[in-house]
Amino acid sequence: MSKVAQSVLTKFGEAVKRARALKGWQLKELSQEMRGNSGISFLSDIEKGKRSISGPTVGKLINALNLDETWIDQFLDSDTSPEGEQTAADRIADKTLELVPSSDVAQKLVDAGITENAIIALAQRIAGDTDDVGQAWLQLQNAMDIAVRVQAEGKQHSNHGDFVDTVLAQVADLAKDGDYTSASATIRDALAQADAQKSRLLATGAEVALLDADTAAAAALLVCKADVDAGGIAELKTLHALQNRYHEIGRDKGSNLDSVLAIDLAHLILARAETPEERGAVGNNLGNSLAVYGARKSNTIRLEQSITAFTQALKERTRDRVPLDWAMTQMNLGSSLKILGERESSTDRLEQSVTAFTAALKERTRDRVPLDWAMTQMNLGNALASLGEREIGTGRFEQAVTAHTEALKENTRDRDPMLWAMTQMNLGNALRKLGERELGTGRLEQAVAAYTEALKEITRDRAPMQWAQTKLNLGNALSRLGERESSSVHFAQAVVAYTEALKENTRDRDSMQWAMAQGNLAGVEVAFFDNTNDPAHLDRAAGYANAAREVFVEAQASQYVIMIDQNIAAIQFRRS
Repeated sequence: MSKVAQSVLTKFGEAVKRARALKGWQLKELSQEMRGNSGISFLSDIEKGKRSISGPTVGKLINALNLDETWIDQFLDSDTSPEGEQTAADRIADKTLELVPSSDVAQKLVDAGITENAIIALAQRIAGDTDDVGQAWLQLQNAMDIAVRVQAEGKQHSNHGDFVDTVLAQVADLAKDGDYTSASATIRDALAQADAQKSRLLATGAEVALLDADTAAAAALLVCKADVDAGGIAELKTLHALQNRYHEIGRDKGSNLDSVLAIDLAHLILARAETPEERGAVGNNLGNSLAVYGARKSNTIRLEQSITAFTQALKERTRDRVPLDWAMTQMNLGSSLKILGERESSTDRLEQSVTAFTAALKERTRDRVPLDWAMTQMNLGNALASLGEREIGTGRFEQAVTAHTEALKENTRDRDPMLWAMTQMNLGNALRKLGERELGTGRLEQAVAAYTEALKEITRDRAPMQWAQTKLNLGNALSRLGERESSSVHFAQAVVAYTEALKENTRDRDSMQWAMAQGNLAGVEVAFFDNTNDPAHLDRAAGYANAAREVFVEAQASQYVIMIDQNIAAIQFRRS
């Protein structure tokens, strides 16, 4: 068998597109005519000559569009490679495209003249990066908003000169049909020639680079725009604000693209820092962005890089020179060490984390900086609780409860509702872990009460990732209560809490948290089996546990692998 020549694929694709246009069909109508055997994403690539296709598919297209039947002769006995078949990415793209007509931006796309092919190209690019429909739809909505803004810039006339307006119109024309690579290249070529009034061009170039998922290019363009706006070299405080904007979006909205952009910006800004104070401040910001992104990734590379960044920053931010800045970076270092330590079987990182927080408290006193003192107390409590899990007894957990209770003396709801809620959640964690080591249900009930308080301010709309974390923790406390009381009511409430958490903690967005929820669901299903003796619960438990183990192994999180292997062994024992 031989491969169909590219020239044949191109000509056939043109014939398909022409015949479809004569019928007045969109790709959706053609897909429906083929009874869904070929999705929109797949058909779009056929029209562009990008897919080798089988004889049966060619026959269906001939019948649907009344094409010349001699086309089939050029595809007989052809070798159809795997890329000629519909893929999982095609199906993800198609599912997200189905949501476009009912979205808020649908009419804006029509008004801007953005073609179906342009939206398909975006959906295909996004689907290639994730297997989660929810995450793909979130990214596609953001991309469509950017695409509409690019069109608006192309139509807007200004006093920046004909050159800029012409280039932006060309970019809009290319982007309208989904040729984002050429649009991005047009911006770069224009920037090489432009010598004044580049701000609009640079802003649009950064957004087009983000459409192309090129964060390094977007970061360079944003820094260049800041320089143009400053009329020379932008001040570091301006660049700090720029980097912090994307850091906060990535942190609060769970957007990986924005987190990586913040990291790329920090690297560029660090290269400009000249004094110890500047290098220390930028290094601290770089460490924060690396930590936020690293906490969501299954591997530990970014977390280790964050520790390196904080360690380097401390060489510049010395205690003698800038005591409060030194203390801030010590606290941030402690946070990264804690996250990394929780993934390792050794307690070394967790002990280093406690040391870092304790050091920070030498300068972050309650009299001097009460809110910073409270924040450090809260983080110290978290590290003590994590260390307590590796040790025998309740001493560390009791210290953690004390630290969080101290923090609440300053972190009041009236002063800062979200910080109060986060402290309540962390107090709940310490109480839950203490309750697991003690007899009775008192501490566990206190933990449930603390989580419930926290959820009064940590809502899904306001802070989706923190909301999911609190739901996950609430589920843990309810599950433990169910075990103590043999209560199916508490188990059922735990399942609801875990399921709620998974609405935001998707595997693509935060694989570790997703895996934790899967492992917890496995534990609840085992508990249900013990109450009901229904083997279906064990089947579900095994599915959840194996899914969690896959992520923990990939993340090299040995401590969690050991824990999930114990759960799997418990499931197998019950089956025997």
